[in-house]
This record gives sequence, C-alpha cells and structure tokens, in this order.
Amino acid sequence: MPDKTEKNFNKEFLEAVEKCSENLSFEDISRLNGIRIELLRRYIDRRAKNIRNETWDKIYPLLRPYLEGPAPIKEPPPRLGAAYRRHPELVEMISEQKVLLDEFAIFGDKEKKQILKKFYSALGTPAKPTEYTSLSAQENELMGSFMAMDKETRETMLAEVTALATAEARRQRTELF
Repeated sequence: MPDKTEKNFNKEFLEAVEKCSENLSFEDISRLNGIRIELLRRYIDRRAKNIRNETWDKIYPLLRPYLEGPAPIKEPPPRLGAAYRRHPELVEMISEQKVLLDEFAIFGDKEKKQILKKFYSALGTPAKPTEYTSLSAQENELMGSFMAMDKETRETMLAEVTALATAEARRQRTELF
C-alpha cells in the first residue's frame, strides 16, 4: 500500500509521460528536473507503480501541457451590425455622422424606413441626399437629411436614434444568448 508521500500512476499520467518522452529525451528531462534517467525509464516502462511526491513535484511542470491538453480556442463574441468600413471619404465625416451610420446599420429595413421618415418630418422640406460612393442610397438620404438640419435638431435626432439603437442592440443580444 502506498504511503501518503506517494502517488499512484494512472493511465492518463502514463500517456502524458510517453508524450513528453516523445518530445524530450530522457537526458533532457533528467537535466531539466534532476530525476535520474534510470527512474524515468522505470516510469515509462511501467515497472514502477508509484511516484514519490517530491519526484512528482519536479516532473509535473514538464508533464502539465500533456496532461491538460491544448487550451481551448476562444471565439470572438458574435458581431451585431456590420463590420467597420474603411473608406477615405468616411474619414472626412464628423463623428456624429459616423455614429449615426453605425447605429443605422443595426436596424432592419422596416426600422430604417421609419427613421428616414422621422428625419424628413423633422426637416419639413426634403433634403438633397449626399453623394458618398461608399454609402448605400438609404444612407446617403439619411446623411443628406442629417446635414441639412440645424445643430440642435441634429443633436435631438441623433439622441433618439441612439436610444433606439441601444434598445435594438440589447434585443439582438438577448436573442443570441
């Protein structure tokens, strides 16, 4: 019966020792942790049934990668909305325009049409759409209306769209998880 200063070998331990010995020679293992080569051979040949705790403490750091396996690959969280667009003409936009575009992208077609109607009604008269080649027709209409507004109306409309986009993002996240 093994005493409390010894550990029993199990199949997982023996497999880890074999995998370790495939990547490192007995001499390397012995040199790295100070265990005699003869003792290592007994472990690998399965002639020893137990291992002393002090020997285990020396060999465990070498075996740990083979016992635990590879670290699981972490996938990035799912993206809500479209990916960031890089285009030279978008660089020239003011930050409110960029925020508006990001928020507008999270909505479906029905909601986008409603937002455009709100922008048209806030202006009173139709505005000329912008002519950004990197934007869709809807986004150019939105930008044209947004830039035709006075500063106070812009801020109000952007705040409304931000509130709607925040609620939509929360709704979409609850559906993901």
